Amino acid sequence: MKLLSRQLTLSVMWMVLVLLWSVARICAVSVWLSEYGISTKIFAAIEISSSLIYGASSAKAVSDHVSKQSRSFLIWGLIAFVSYIAPDAFVFVNSRSMPTIYYVVIVLLALSFGAYAVFVVVRALRSS
Repeated sequence: MKLLSRQLTLSVMWMVLVLLWSVARICAVSVWLSEYGISTKIFAAIEISSSLIYGASSAKAVSDHVSKQSRSFLIWGLIAFVSYIAPDAFVFVNSRSMPTIYYVVIVLLALSFGAYAVFVVVRALRSS
């Protein structure tokens, strides 16, 4: 029972962190990208909904990996990946003539945070 409680606590903390990051991204879009055709309201809806899906699916993927359910792990991992890239895909599809540096920064941030998340999860799984 204690393990279940710990997993639930960690999952809730992860969801809070994911949603806080979403708020930061929404603010960034509002400040820097709204003049390039990105609707802050639509981006916020996509960002929040995909972040909820990402947070829940990535937590479930980790849980499935720990319990050695590889098929379920792959499914939840794929859902996490798709929901992770959805807001950035929206920006790329809907932007109008953004400066090239904006595209580069978005890609670098997505790759950096994605790689860091994978690194942290792999390190945590190896130590458990």
